[in-house]
Amino acid sequence: MISTQTKLKIIDNSGAKKAQTIKIYRGKSGRIGDIIQVSIKYVQANNKLKISKGSLWKALIVRSKANYRTFQNHYISFTENSIILLNQQHVPIASRILGPIPIQLRTQKQIKILSLASTLI
Repeated sequence: MISTQTKLKIIDNSGAKKAQTIKIYRGKSGRIGDIIQVSIKYVQANNKLKISKGSLWKALIVRSKANYRTFQNHYISFTENSIILLNQQHVPIASRILGPIPIQLRTQKQIKILSLASTLI
């Protein structure tokens, strides 16, 4: 469960490394597959994209510390809260996603993100 003011790790190659939740578009807490608005808190030195500290971006939650129930009644939890940055059309701005992401994003019609990921769980 991700609420406002939660610190998040960014796992794509956009140049940003850490962010903080500003707004959750669906409900009071966010789960895997929800879109949120974040403020960038830490940026890598060699930033080729137009991402700067303090800028606002939309993001997709791909990992959460809270348990996530799969279709086979199994529970998955990760060790960190992670997101992927999106543009205004809900398309990822990066060309690579680092680490595993859950395959349940297929039901939210996030096929582009599944194709960019290195591993699926």
